Amino acid sequence: MEYLVQFQINVYALTILLVIFLYVQGSKIMTFSRRLIKLVLITTTIAIIDEPLTWIFDRMMFPGAYFLEYSTNFILILIGPVIGGLLMSYVDYRLFRDPHRINSRFYYQHASLLTLGLLLLNFYQPVYFSINRETNGFSSGDYKWIHYVLLGLLYIYMLIFVSVNQKKATHKEILLYFLCFLFPVAGMLVQLLDSKLHFSWTSIVLGLLAIYIFLETTSSDQDYLTKLYNRRSFETHLQYLMQGKKPFGLVVFDLNFFKEINDQHGHKMGDEILVNFARDLKQSFAGTGLAVRLGGDEFAVIVQSDDIEKQISQLSKLLNENSNALISNLSYSYGYQEFVNGMSADTLYSSADHKMYRHKQQLKSIVAK
Repeated sequence: MEYLVQFQINVYALTILLVIFLYVQGSKIMTFSRRLIKLVLITTTIAIIDEPLTWIFDRMMFPGAYFLEYSTNFILILIGPVIGGLLMSYVDYRLFRDPHRINSRFYYQHASLLTLGLLLLNFYQPVYFSINRETNGFSSGDYKWIHYVLLGLLYIYMLIFVSVNQKKATHKEILLYFLCFLFPVAGMLVQLLDSKLHFSWTSIVLGLLAIYIFLETTSSDQDYLTKLYNRRSFETHLQYLMQGKKPFGLVVFDLNFFKEINDQHGHKMGDEILVNFARDLKQSFAGTGLAVRLGGDEFAVIVQSDDIEKQISQLSKLLNENSNALISNLSYSYGYQEFVNGMSADTLYSSADHKMYRHKQQLKSIVAK
């Protein structure tokens, strides 16, 4: 009972891990990111179970006690960089969506391999820890600080990696990736101040819970590919503004020659174009409009501003600055219709859509000449 009280936070963390694992396991849709989540869940579970065992076996005397005390501490030290590498792999995959990239980087287990080498050396020279054979008592080694430096560098690298590639993710995703960095580091610092405060591993559980809820469960309000709001959200918000008789307008966008791009360069490139256009569209209308993906290569923005030309110019500027030639030369058509009291949603959309197609025909005429 004494150990149960001492490690009750571990019990709570294990309960959370079990619930997340059952949700992941019960889903019929499996992705590479969920596979990585499962690996982190399993390794974190091992760490949370292993940590109390290092305390329980410490100074206990019975046949095999030395082996159990040594092996549990061995595993506890090794599993830290393993989890860190898996979290880094998850962040990398979410940003680049390329499993081959993760494989080529060995799931970011370089710090784990270095730790394993030092732990093997620990058998002969106490680098990280030593176990007294007579008392079975644990003692920290003179170089245990190397372990914390490696973990710190791994999480700092994650922080820099996310900062450099932040354009590939939404603000919500960036915030969650930073939490992946902050939770483990904060837990590690707390446990360094007082080894009886078992926050090092349980803090990772909090990060996993946030990641699974906000990233791995698809929001019904969000388009999966572009992370813009979807048609359902569009119709709901449109109805709200119309019922409140609030001043607003609707801009409908359609990408020109998108089918030809898909046919010539493949759907993966097509998806990349959609994601980049969505990101630049959202940025251009930030603060003045709600950007949505209606479906395919059709987008819309509900704007509460009379002057949309500034935002359209900003959108073209952002697209032109892209290093991908297909995106920098991307052509699009648009049509704008201001809402007038008494208009139905269908009338508003049809009017903006008609203007968009008229703009598209004008652009095609210019290209044909």
